[in-house]
Amino acid sequence: MNATEMVRAVVVDPNTAGLLTVREVPGPTPKPGEARVRVAAFSLNRGEVRRSLGGAPAGYQPGWDLAGTVEQAAADGTGPKEGTCVVGVLASSAWAESVAVPTHQLAPLPGGVSFAQAATLPVAGLTALVSVEKGGSLLNRPVLVTGASGGVGFFAAQLAQQAGANVVAVVRQKRYADLVREVGITHVIVSADAADAA
Repeated sequence: MNATEMVRAVVVDPNTAGLLTVREVPGPTPKPGEARVRVAAFSLNRGEVRRSLGGAPAGYQPGWDLAGTVEQAAADGTGPKEGTCVVGVLASSAWAESVAVPTHQLAPLPGGVSFAQAATLPVAGLTALVSVEKGGSLLNRPVLVTGASGGVGFFAAQLAQQAGANVVAVVRQKRYADLVREVGITHVIVSADAADAA
């Protein structure tokens, strides 16, 4: 792909209902330390959506998390080879068909992990992991996870449980309680303010 080829991407357009539209934009031209990735899946995070809908300039291309296949390996020889299934993160522009990603922001996907699953990991998964690790040893300790049906909370509840914690998960709406229970969290509280968790 060269710079004259076009790819579809999500773009901020203040003249469009909803402020976001899909438009053709110039395809990526990777720098030496970047791989070109054909995006198969991406996820939406509250921060990037809020920025896109709350004042991002016209033409801004949102998107942080992505998963896909390396179309062109980095020219400097770093990172995964062409054809490798990867997960990655960008500061913006991940919501596109093809993107250039610094190789230090890519990781190969292990077998059995789908593109859709992988695309949820960079922001929500790593935020949850860092949060849970800050708790130190969680073995047999009570851990309260608020927002347990959201991206970060959903991962945090599972990670804390796998670390041996006695997890109490809080969701705001009853319809999400079963979703959290399906991953093995047994103590789920429906509450707008977590007052019932005390």
